[in-house]
Amino acid sequence: MFTMPKVMDYMVSPYPIRIIDPKVESSRLKLKAIRIGQAGHLPGRTLFRSDVFFEQWAVVYIVSGNGSYTENGGKVQQVDEGSLFFFRPGHSYSYGPPPGGSWDEYYINFSGTRVSEWLESGLIVGGIVFQSDATQELLSTFEEVLKRMDGGIPVDADRAVVLLEGMLLECSVIIKKNSRSSQVDLMPELRADLNSCVYGELDVQQIAAKHHISMSTLRRQVRHSSGYPLYEYIHRLKMAEAKHLLLNSSLQVKEISGMLHYSDSFYFSRLFKKYMGISPQLCRSNV
Repeated sequence: MFTMPKVMDYMVSPYPIRIIDPKVESSRLKLKAIRIGQAGHLPGRTLFRSDVFFEQWAVVYIVSGNGSYTENGGKVQQVDEGSLFFFRPGHSYSYGPPPGGSWDEYYINFSGTRVSEWLESGLIVGGIVFQSDATQELLSTFEEVLKRMDGGIPVDADRAVVLLEGMLLECSVIIKKNSRSSQVDLMPELRADLNSCVYGELDVQQIAAKHHISMSTLRRQVRHSSGYPLYEYIHRLKMAEAKHLLLNSSLQVKEISGMLHYSDSFYFSRLFKKYMGISPQLCRSNV
């Protein structure tokens, strides 16, 4: 009968824990776009960690117990039985059960070129705790991934990647359902920040970081709300302001272009005609 090794670490949990490190060289894998790193099961976890950074993405599932999760010192989010959340590289996290409490945790670390596609497709989302009621299905998948990774057989390591992607695909339905309300609540603040970029320097990465969301989430929310891709939405904001200035001031086209941070006035004029249906000069002369 196959059994995975268990170890004791009383700093983490009073119960035996399982931590599986990769046992197959990457050169022996057929599926190279995703590499599963460490995976584990921490029953009865009592350890709370503060301001921790990770080098890889990780998906974490809480089977039972409760606690909290915070990304980049932002909002403290409640974690309960059935909670699912992600860690992403380069961000800090404080997470774990409360003093005197515990939770039962499964996790899988992963990296690779396919991560960007998963992120763009909404299979993974950072900074938000999601709630799932598919406890048995997720539990079975995590256990199967641990089993495959522990065997040291290349084809099983590849199968573990397939299992992970399938699980994340199912989780994306949970993510989408859980995200709808947060999208509605967040959009007024996102609009205000994007509006402030009409005259200021545009830094959409900073806007995403401010709201503890990824760039792909920012793009999805803007498209969902406005119907336009992120940068087209920003161009349209700027062109609407340009039209206001053309009709209500004596500023020259080149001056307006510079004020709106278009260094090339000819490029500005092409964008204006594209989105307003008329050149800046004709817009002013048609008053």
